[in-house]
Amino acid sequence: MDELFSCRNCIHNCGQSLLIGQGSGFCLQHESVIRDPERTTCKYLHRKDLPSFVVDEGTREHAAEFAGFPFLVSLDRKESIERIRYSEKLRWEKGTFDPIIHALAQYSKVEPRWILISAFSGGVDGRCSLTHSSLVRHYMDRCDTWTSSYHLVLGLLEEIDIQPQFDPRVLVRSQGTAEAEAAEEATWDVVFARLAALQEYGWHAGLEPLMWASDTLNGSLAELNWPRLQAELATQRGSWIGLIIDTAKQHHEFFPPPDSDARIRQEVEE
Repeated sequence: MDELFSCRNCIHNCGQSLLIGQGSGFCLQHESVIRDPERTTCKYLHRKDLPSFVVDEGTREHAAEFAGFPFLVSLDRKESIERIRYSEKLRWEKGTFDPIIHALAQYSKVEPRWILISAFSGGVDGRCSLTHSSLVRHYMDRCDTWTSSYHLVLGLLEEIDIQPQFDPRVLVRSQGTAEAEAAEEATWDVVFARLAALQEYGWHAGLEPLMWASDTLNGSLAELNWPRLQAELATQRGSWIGLIIDTAKQHHEFFPPPDSDARIRQEVEE
């Protein structure tokens, strides 16, 4: 249970989950390397596995417990942990370079941020998909709005029914767990992170059908039945996309034309 409140299960550590991403992590909230992510936490914890409005009471209690610590803190000892600056040079020298951690360490330097987020979309790699959904949620959490994130959520919906694939090297598995079993379990970390991103967008946009999107999946999510769930997600995806686009249009927020350069011809349907 403690691990649910560790950095492994926090959206600000985008490249890891309870079952995905070996080694150290990287926290976007504190811009720090996380050396022991399963035993590290902080008061800004934002759970990956469920939408924030569903677990609000538990996360508020957690925040209160660690309110006296401004940065990262040991989950066990409740002692402050100093922030650690990321070093690409050191990673290469020690043979621990991780391209996803490297990309996340550059996130604060990228403007606009959504460019890096979009770069993680559209693939089948499970860890990239986990990172993508977590980045979308981190972006919404920091912006606290839907108007700048609807296009990111649309991109996420395009892959919501794709089965994630895993390189065995990224799986976190206990001794004796077979690779196939570990990959199957890790799939659900991605599935719940994706759905929670959609539901949190629904909360920001005030769209109850998206807030409670998990309730429309006819029990396949509760049963952890991927073939059934995949079919349900494929069925629901079009209506979810349509709702997001219609709402953005109603509020005149659906890709408004750029003001900066009228000389550039806008792409139009011919």
